[in-house]
Amino acid sequence: MRDARQHRIDRAILRTLSNCGNYLLPDSILRDEISLLVVPSPTTGELDNSIGYLDTGRLITGVLAETGKKWKLSDGGRAWLAENP
Repeated sequence: MRDARQHRIDRAILRTLSNCGNYLLPDSILRDEISLLVVPSPTTGELDNSIGYLDTGRLITGVLAETGKKWKLSDGGRAWLAENP
């Protein structure tokens, strides 16, 4: 079970990736954006936890590119956002 803070970070990640459409968002930019959206800013451990949780649950998809890891919202993530506005 996710606590309220974890849920807030998860939701911020999903919404940020949703706003990018099919564009692959670099990991560093995703982390910077979430740090601005969630107050107080999440720690590296909290971000790692949420990204890992969402990736394992197949709500986001990671692609290893030449310049590093990039993320996008999966179909499961879109469905989750539709059910949890």
